[in-house]
Amino acid sequence: MKKNNLILIFIILVHLVLLLFLRFTAWPEMILWPYLLDKGLLPYRDIVVVYPPGLITFMAYFGKLFGVSLFNLKIYTWTLIIFTDLLIYWITEKLTKNKVVAVLSLMFYVLWQPFFEGNGFWFDLVLAPLALLIFYFLIRRRMFWSGVIFGIALSVKQTAFWFFLPILITFWLIREFRFKFLLRFTLGLIIPLSLCLFYLLGTGVVKGFYQWAVSFGIFYLPKASGQVLLPTLKQVLALGVPYGLCLLAAILMIRKQIKKKQERLLSLLLIWSFFGLLGAFSRWGYFHFQPSLPFLSILSGMVIFQIMPLVKKRSNFLILGYFALIVFGTIYLQTRFFRLNWQKPTRFFEADVLETAKWLKENTKTSEKIYILNSWDHIYALSDTLPAVSPLIHTLPWHLEYPGMQEKYVADLEEIKPRIIVFQPYTKKGLGSYKPEKIDNYLNENYTLEEIVAGRFHILKLK
Repeated sequence: MKKNNLILIFIILVHLVLLLFLRFTAWPEMILWPYLLDKGLLPYRDIVVVYPPGLITFMAYFGKLFGVSLFNLKIYTWTLIIFTDLLIYWITEKLTKNKVVAVLSLMFYVLWQPFFEGNGFWFDLVLAPLALLIFYFLIRRRMFWSGVIFGIALSVKQTAFWFFLPILITFWLIREFRFKFLLRFTLGLIIPLSLCLFYLLGTGVVKGFYQWAVSFGIFYLPKASGQVLLPTLKQVLALGVPYGLCLLAAILMIRKQIKKKQERLLSLLLIWSFFGLLGAFSRWGYFHFQPSLPFLSILSGMVIFQIMPLVKKRSNFLILGYFALIVFGTIYLQTRFFRLNWQKPTRFFEADVLETAKWLKENTKTSEKIYILNSWDHIYALSDTLPAVSPLIHTLPWHLEYPGMQEKYVADLEEIKPRIIVFQPYTKKGLGSYKPEKIDNYLNENYTLEEIVAGRFHILKLK
C-alpha cells in the first residue's frame, strides 16, 4: 500500500476515534420524524417541518429499512463525515495536484469539524459534502451534475440557496457563462426539485408545505420574537482563529506569494467559504458553519503549505507572527472543547430522558396518544407513543405563539383527552421558561399531578 494511502487511512481513523469519544448530539427531530413517518404521519400535515422534504423523506426510508435508533443515527452521521473526509482529500488533490496540500486540508477539517458541533446528524452537516461536490463539478465543467447536486442541496435545506451567488461567480470566473452550460446546469437542477414536487403532490401536502416551509419557515420565523439569536463577542473572536487563515490567504495573494494558477482557486474558495457560513444567520449556532468548513479546509491547506517555507527560513516575521497567533488560538480553543466534550453522554439521551421513556413504555399502550409539554418530542419515539395534537410542533415561543396554534392544541386535547401528559416544569430562564398560557391553563383545569419520574418529568393524568 502506498505511503499516502496509509496517511489518509490514519487521519480518517483519528477522526473516527475522536467522533466515538466526543459528545454526540442526537438531534430530537432526527429520531422523531422518521419514527412518526413510519407510523403513517405526514410532514407538513401532521408534523410541522420548516425544511424541504428531501432529507426527512430519505431518513424515513432508512428508518423503515434499518429501524429508528440512536445506534443507526450514529452510523449515518459518521458515514457521512468519513465520506466528506474522502471528498476533501480527493478533490484537493485533483485541484491542486499536491498530495501534501490534500493531507493538510484533511487534517484541518478533522481538527475543526467536531468543534463546529459536527458530531451529530443535521441538515447543515449534509450540505457540507453536497456544496463541495457542486463546486468541484463546476470547476470540472460537469454542469449537469453540478445542477443535480445543487437541486439535492435545495431539497435538503433552504439555506443552500446561499450558494446560488458563488455558483454564478464560478460560472463567470471559469468563463463558462454560455447558454448550453446554463441549460445543462438548469436541467440537472430541475430533476431533484421535480422529485420533491411529485412527493408533495403525491402525498397531498402541497398546501401544508407552503404554510410551514415557506410562509412560516421563511417569512414568519426570522422575525418571530426570540428566534433571532446573535453571537456573543467571545464566539465572534473564536471564529477569528480558524477563519483567520482567510485573511492570511488574501495577504499572500496581495503580496503575489501565490502562483497565478492557484490564485483563481484560492479566490473561489474564499467566496464559497463566506457564502457557506451565511446559514448561521439569523439564529446563531456553530453547526451552521458545517457547509463552509470543506472550503475553509482546502483554503487552509493551501495557505499552510505556502507558509511552511517561511517557517523554515524564519523570514517575514509579520506573517509568521500572525500565523503563530492562529496556532496558539487553536490550541486554546481545542483544549477547552475537548475538556468539555470528551466522553460525555449523548445529548438529548440523558439518563432521566431514558428513564422517563421507559416508564411511559411500561404504562402506556403501543401507539397510545399522549402529549409532551416543555420537553423534546423524541420521547414519543423512545416510548412508542403518538402525539395527541396535530400538527406537532416544539414547545418554543416562536412556534406556539404562531396565530391559532395554541387554540388548535387545546381543541385537540379537548377532543382526544389523552390519559397521560408529560410535563417538564418551566425554568426561570432560557427556552424552558416559556409558558404557553392557553395550553397551560387547560392542563391546570383538567389534569392533576400523578407522579414525578427521574426527578424531572411530571406525569399528569385526567382529573
